[in-house]
Amino acid sequence: MNTKILSATLLLISPLIFNACNNSTEKTTADQVSVQTSKDSINDYGPQIEESEKRKAEIEKMAPVYLKKEIDLGKSAANASVKQKWSKMDVYSDSSGIRKIKLYPHPGISERSEEFYYDNGRMFFIFIADSGLHNENDDEGTAGKEFHFINDKLIRYDDKSGDKEETNREAKKRMYELKLPMEAKELYILAGGK
Repeated sequence: MNTKILSATLLLISPLIFNACNNSTEKTTADQVSVQTSKDSINDYGPQIEESEKRKAEIEKMAPVYLKKEIDLGKSAANASVKQKWSKMDVYSDSSGIRKIKLYPHPGISERSEEFYYDNGRMFFIFIADSGLHNENDDEGTAGKEFHFINDKLIRYDDKSGDKEETNREAKKRMYELKLPMEAKELYILAGGK
């Protein structure tokens, strides 16, 4: 009788075990496909970069009507490294919050200027001009480095500065990917963003 009960139990449980295993395999397969798809899409950020360029152009176009606040970094609550590198920053805001922060070089330290672009409190683009930014809200054609980000991940680094790369390009890209989002957050908070 124990054999009959065991056999009946196995007959009843077998479809459940098979179904559970089958669902598990399907789920794993779906997850694997999802992971492969996202890995493949990492190599193709064309649409996101296009969208980033459009948002940046819109911010530049609207900058003259944004609320502009100038912050003297020598007199602000900025940390020592910010005070040492930058003399002031201009903060451009609209009803949705901070849209752009423009940093001006500290005299005698460097000529470099930087611009940070934000959308809904998130930095998405940074422009660094080693020779400085010269035209208010119109630096088109200025040689520099462009950085496109999605969720603090550097998706494109384009060096149009003409400077010779002193270090390995990949190592420099990794350094920028770590450093620039932290700097963008620090400046955003310093500018009054939350």
